[in-house]
Amino acid sequence: MSSSPADKHACRALGQAARRRVPDGDRAHLAATAATRLLALPEIAGARTVLAYAACAEEIDPASAITALRERGTAIAYPRLAGPGRLTLHLVIDDTTLVTGAFEIREPPPGAPEISPTEIDAVIVPGVAFDTACERVGHGAGYYDRLLPTLDRAFTVGYAFDEQVLDAIPAEDHDFRLDALVTPTKTLRRTIA
Repeated sequence: MSSSPADKHACRALGQAARRRVPDGDRAHLAATAATRLLALPEIAGARTVLAYAACAEEIDPASAITALRERGTAIAYPRLAGPGRLTLHLVIDDTTLVTGAFEIREPPPGAPEISPTEIDAVIVPGVAFDTACERVGHGAGYYDRLLPTLDRAFTVGYAFDEQVLDAIPAEDHDFRLDALVTPTKTLRRTIA
């Protein structure tokens, strides 16, 4: 996308529209292609525990990457809504055990083993829109903007369709900038200024 909207609401609207435009028949292939790129990242390949997400709505689905990571022996964790503005992290061995939680997002069931943020080596981060500098816009509730800074040693990588990548997203002080972004056709790394 060549747009550079001035505010996050416009970015969010552009990202949502872009996701809806991805043909249903292309989604699985595009997700598998992005998974190949994701799995090639040394930070992902070397991770012992990866925090992932269960795709909802029109999000790119990381399921094939998660399956491949488990086959490599990587532990997979998911966030669970634990109260207003707070996520806890839980190991999940089988994604069929995920339950529908708040906002219709699949999350670990009650009783899934909780783990410390310090145990997370890498995070596959969902989003509505991203930019070429690895900024992201989520759904607007700020859950990931609060969670990601607590994972100070974890490698963070956005996962998106190419159509969700904008030239620039306005960033605020509380926004968390990712280490990388993977799409079906590209891998972008954050540059340190």
